[in-house]
Amino acid sequence: MSTRQSGRPATHPVVGLLEQAVAARPEGIAIETSDRTITYRELGDEVADLAAWFGAQGVVPQDRILIRAERGSGFVTALLASWSAGAVPAPVDGAHPEARIARYRRAARPRWVLSPAPEPALVRLDDGHAPAPDDGLSHILFTSGTTGDPAAVAVGPEPLRAMSRWYAEQFAPGPTDRVALLGGLGHDPVLRDLIAALLGTATLVVPDPEVLGRPGRLAAFAERAELTVLHCTPALLEFGLLLGTDPDHRLPRLRLILCGGAPLPGEIAERTKLLCDTARLLNVYGTTETPQIAAAHELRAPRGEGEHVPIGSGVAGAVVLLGSELPGTGPAADEIVVRSRNLALGYLDDKRSADRFRPDPLGEEGYRLYLTGDVGARGADGELHVTGRADRQISVNGYRVALQEIEAAATRHPQVARAAAALEAGPRGDVLALTVTVRDGSSLTPAELRRHLRGELPAHAVPSAVGFGESVLDPNHKTRLVSNG
Repeated sequence: MSTRQSGRPATHPVVGLLEQAVAARPEGIAIETSDRTITYRELGDEVADLAAWFGAQGVVPQDRILIRAERGSGFVTALLASWSAGAVPAPVDGAHPEARIARYRRAARPRWVLSPAPEPALVRLDDGHAPAPDDGLSHILFTSGTTGDPAAVAVGPEPLRAMSRWYAEQFAPGPTDRVALLGGLGHDPVLRDLIAALLGTATLVVPDPEVLGRPGRLAAFAERAELTVLHCTPALLEFGLLLGTDPDHRLPRLRLILCGGAPLPGEIAERTKLLCDTARLLNVYGTTETPQIAAAHELRAPRGEGEHVPIGSGVAGAVVLLGSELPGTGPAADEIVVRSRNLALGYLDDKRSADRFRPDPLGEEGYRLYLTGDVGARGADGELHVTGRADRQISVNGYRVALQEIEAAATRHPQVARAAAALEAGPRGDVLALTVTVRDGSSLTPAELRRHLRGELPAHAVPSAVGFGESVLDPNHKTRLVSNG
């Protein structure tokens, strides 16, 4: 794809927020971890030093840097320094398997790979993957592809600028705010955590790993760290904030919770409002391609049992609607479409971009459409709800996962002939399940297959149920796998 645009600003919008914060509150605490605090002055100096070091190593504007990220101050500094140097960061979670990171690298075609911790290590790639510099890129993020490989989404600076303006107008972050760094590393919402803190010269609070990995730990962390702002998924709300928490307990310091990444069940929303009874709770909708937040609904009235909270109306200049509400022919009638001036530039794969990013049928200057692949419907009150996916992508704990991606990973095992992944209903909720057919003479065990998958997939995409089956033809003459168990 071509991402070249004219008029790229000299200062990246998020770097501009940092500069304003350093000038306004130099001795304020910018980042707090369990063992360190960093003032805005110190953060500004660290970013400037790292950006200068990038330049000394040979990084030039629009060079792509794959950042192998760990949750901490080093990740924040690396991201800001990349932008300050005019480079294009492509962050990935450094905890992902090496095979997975290699596929991210192939998708992004970076010139450099950065490992930020414990000391920055920058490696230049001379393997032919790096393209010529291309004006207009801010950063690259990844989503699940339909072929087993991740899709690289190229994002310009304008969506971040538009989201920053909207966020500041709606929520007025300030110096007394304490924002948790909860977003998945390499996942769009992590930028929201950073921007919210910078907008208010607030403190970005970094949780220890066990906070996100054990039930109820987020509630204890929120209380101990005196958090005021949370951006999280419905699964993290339930698992981290509600599970194991006394129903009579309250978290009065929290004033704002933005929940996105998956449909928000009304029951989870109501329990969250009870626990955080002074907080504003909004269900937000967006994709990596939109990017950030395209629609929002603030929960005010109770939801009925079994209902999901609607996604609300478009924000920050975006319009969110159904395909049937657009003139002419194009998207499926029930597909959710985002119409905006601030979409991602596209995928680095031109064919994929042409399929999902479309011209504006109204012909208004600067507007384009993004076909999300989400299926939606309007309720009796006219509110828009997400009801599923048009393709075989699902949401697992707020992460988009392509079932084909899991199947492709499974069939890379030499003893697996075919694989079928699905989200299945279980007694305690939906379960990500995988059924495989093995080759003749195979001695593969479920434990061995899980070990293989953990080496191929991010943790959230590894099925919790693995079984063996055989191939049969369904009535439409398509192959499906039937479990032997």
